[in-house]
Amino acid sequence: MAKWWEKEPLRFECQADCFKCCLKPGIVYFDDEDVRRVAAYLNCSIRDFKQKYLVREDGYWLHRVEENRPCSFLTFEGCHIHPVKPKQCQTYPFWRELLATKNDWKLAEGFCPGIGRGPMVLVETVRAFLKKFDL
Repeated sequence: MAKWWEKEPLRFECQADCFKCCLKPGIVYFDDEDVRRVAAYLNCSIRDFKQKYLVREDGYWLHRVEENRPCSFLTFEGCHIHPVKPKQCQTYPFWRELLATKNDWKLAEGFCPGIGRGPMVLVETVRAFLKKFDL
């Protein structure tokens, strides 16, 4: 059975100087590939990167974004690790919980000014994003 987003076109384009998703409290998951890529980009050891930025819970490496604080990687110029940001950040807003129902997507649109703007996103692209960040 087709998902609602397979029948209706989705539009998304990240808006310049927005960073709202980087300000929202929550958890950013890092798989081993993300850890290696970001540590190399920051020119530090994997051990040092994990020690400084991540915690291990339930078998996952994660970075906590605390209430009233931006993500540790957000600078005045934007995401410090943008070229190598973790899969979770790469695939936003195409997350299962935001695509579960049309209402969930509409609620996300109230938060994210890029949802509903820009070019149509191909169904194949959405599927690839969902597969890319699949815990």
